[in-house]
Amino acid sequence: MNSKSPGTARGTKWCCAGLCVLVICLSAVAARPAGATAGAAFTIVLLPDTQHYSRKYPELFMAQTEWIKANRDKENIVFVTHVGDVVNDHKKDTNQWLVAQKAMSVLDGVVPWGVAIGNHDFDSSACRPDKATTFLQYFSPERFRRQPWFGGASPNGLNSCQLFSADGIDFIILHLELDVPDFAIDWASEVLRAHPQRAAIVTTHSYLNGVDGTNGYNAAVSKYGNSGQKVWNKLIRRQPQIFLVLCGHHQRTVAYHQVSTNNAGARVAEMLADYQKEHHGGDAWLRLLRFVPAKGEIQVRTYSPALKEFRTDPENQFTVPLDLPASALKKARAP
Repeated sequence: MNSKSPGTARGTKWCCAGLCVLVICLSAVAARPAGATAGAAFTIVLLPDTQHYSRKYPELFMAQTEWIKANRDKENIVFVTHVGDVVNDHKKDTNQWLVAQKAMSVLDGVVPWGVAIGNHDFDSSACRPDKATTFLQYFSPERFRRQPWFGGASPNGLNSCQLFSADGIDFIILHLELDVPDFAIDWASEVLRAHPQRAAIVTTHSYLNGVDGTNGYNAAVSKYGNSGQKVWNKLIRRQPQIFLVLCGHHQRTVAYHQVSTNNAGARVAEMLADYQKEHHGGDAWLRLLRFVPAKGEIQVRTYSPALKEFRTDPENQFTVPLDLPASALKKARAP
């Protein structure tokens, strides 16, 4: 199954399996950064687990988002995605949430962004989907609802989607809650059906565990959700729009990537990045995913704005295929 490789009206509702799902559909297009030209390569930034920055090293969290702001035009950054574990100590330490809010707010008005909820972001280690009050206090759908790129959220507010465009291609990115429970999978599937011509990215906290082959999918799971293998089988492989899956929450490694084949025979790039157990909780390492549609590839680099250096080993600097769905390409090529 896997092969390793070094808008419209607001308030629209859909119902699936008896669950009424609120999705705010907008004809959202991210503004093209100044100086960018049509046909140019563009970049999505992945922020790995920031829990120890919020807990102890706020300057590293700020260094990440300030660097993104300063380099938006140079790198042609069109989106920033956070894989979760924004904080370390659940709801206990308000200051950690304030640090995270301050750092992520640097991106407001600069570039569209979204954040997945990690296991440390729930109210307690039980990770109950109905107990995430502090996360919702700081990163609820209400915070983003006036943004033209915000596409809506699930009823519990822990799953969201964002809409943006780059190089004539329309994208949708789904930020899905920890271990993606069945109701979140249903919600995500409905959202994708509502946006059939958008190329889709999924960001979720726990998905890969960093080993080869079919065991690459994280088998550990909260009792409320699905393992990575089940998320692959129930959602990712069934949805031909999804070409990229991003996650953090490592168990065995800090960086890993693989390429899998979905039911439509298309390649899905999957990658994990999480540096929390390294020096200073990660030394501000972030991922730069440079999309080059003309070459059909995503060029991945790992950079620290604190150290001002790149990691160039094969798991931190590599290229994966950009296998965009045919529906998105047809729209992009239409006159």
